[in-house]
Amino acid sequence: MATYREPAREIPVLAVYDVVVCGAGAAGCAAAVAAARHGAKTLIVERDGFLGGATVSQLVGHVLSTNGVDFQGIWHEWIAQVKQRGGLSANDLIGGPPLFRLGVDPEVVKFAWDDLLSAAGVDILHHTWCSQCIVEDGVAKGVVAETKAGRRAILAQRVIDCTGDGAVCAAAGVPYDQGDGEHPWSQALTKVFRLGNVRWPEGGYRPEQLAAAEKALAEAVGRGEFDCPVVTNGRALKYSANNAVHGSVAPYRTEMNVFSSRVLRVDTLDPWDFTRAEREGRAQAWQCAEFIKRYVPGFEAAYLLDTNQHIGVRDTRRIRGRAVVTADDAWHFRKHPEGIARSSWEIDLWPADSYGAPAVPRDDPTYKQRTERMKQGDYFDIPYGCLVAEGIENLLMAGRCISAERAAEGSLRIQQTCQSTGQAAGTAAALSLKAGVDVAALDVPTLIAQLTADRNAVTPILEKLKKLE
Repeated sequence: MATYREPAREIPVLAVYDVVVCGAGAAGCAAAVAAARHGAKTLIVERDGFLGGATVSQLVGHVLSTNGVDFQGIWHEWIAQVKQRGGLSANDLIGGPPLFRLGVDPEVVKFAWDDLLSAAGVDILHHTWCSQCIVEDGVAKGVVAETKAGRRAILAQRVIDCTGDGAVCAAAGVPYDQGDGEHPWSQALTKVFRLGNVRWPEGGYRPEQLAAAEKALAEAVGRGEFDCPVVTNGRALKYSANNAVHGSVAPYRTEMNVFSSRVLRVDTLDPWDFTRAEREGRAQAWQCAEFIKRYVPGFEAAYLLDTNQHIGVRDTRRIRGRAVVTADDAWHFRKHPEGIARSSWEIDLWPADSYGAPAVPRDDPTYKQRTERMKQGDYFDIPYGCLVAEGIENLLMAGRCISAERAAEGSLRIQQTCQSTGQAAGTAAALSLKAGVDVAALDVPTLIAQLTADRNAVTPILEKLKKLE
């Protein structure tokens, strides 16, 4: 590859903070709140003009849990804010314990995080991209940010990478893993889209309606109306004519999130391939929407409201830390004395080479056994070392880019676990500042005790949600 040598130049310093959090998704917002509450002067930097990350920009509007054990600390505060603003699904807990499925209004999520970060005293910087990590003598000293005013430096004593892609850690030279071991891709990508003006059949779909829709699909494909694989294989029909999904939108909304898209074999770190994925995903969304509008009852007057701003990415870089959550840890629900967060979701890996293979093969006896253990309340721990970047002092990460093997990441990547690792990273950053030590030298029992106290101080909201108060 040809190269260009960038001339050396002086970069103006935009700001100086105790803690800078890069990325304002579920992990980043929780990290910023935690750091600020423990006295650290905290800035959160976000490329978009809103808070919420994938929940908003990728339209990941569902909160899923097998047993609720992974709902910890700040998550309860956040979902309470969403509920207070009327942004929860019509049936706040669909199915009931031990299985949970909550739908959140992505627009309300922006305001909920704004409320929490503002109350904690976090400074917020939008439309800014953290492109480099400032490292001196092996110590993280801040980030280089691309802003509307140009390139600027933000100096900080602690840096937390919550970019999802692990971009800041990678820029600092921290090693990482990517892909499935043979390919640069790990999981399929999804172009989520929303349909507006939906009127579902009274009482839900009846068997004869579903049979008619299946017949219409076969006939339409036979006429050559559709060639998109996620239409022709029935995914678009499955995701739209689904009684469980209808209750997962806020009661005042007449719209539906559709997750039928699958874009395969994408190297998300290749800018050309990633661009291809966005365009292919949009093409899939168009055909899916056209099929649903024409042939699925309740969508006769529907319209394509929007597609997600950023195509949904499940796995990019898995940054190497001082510890790692292994696939074995996840499969066998291993506990750890340095555990700072819990994960109790499925090993949820969307195949990157198939339009129809299940993300969770629930008919497999091994998966069945694991699910039964989760239903009884089991979980695996995420050790603190998984948040501490290898080889660079005072650099932490949280969210889906933490140090984990692929199968473990497939479970812990969901938003409540990301909030838990974010809360842990933000708390660790602040406590290490008070102690005057590198984040790797922080006394972990002290961190765990503080997290336990902070989480116990939050009133759990699950019982209120069950009663629909």
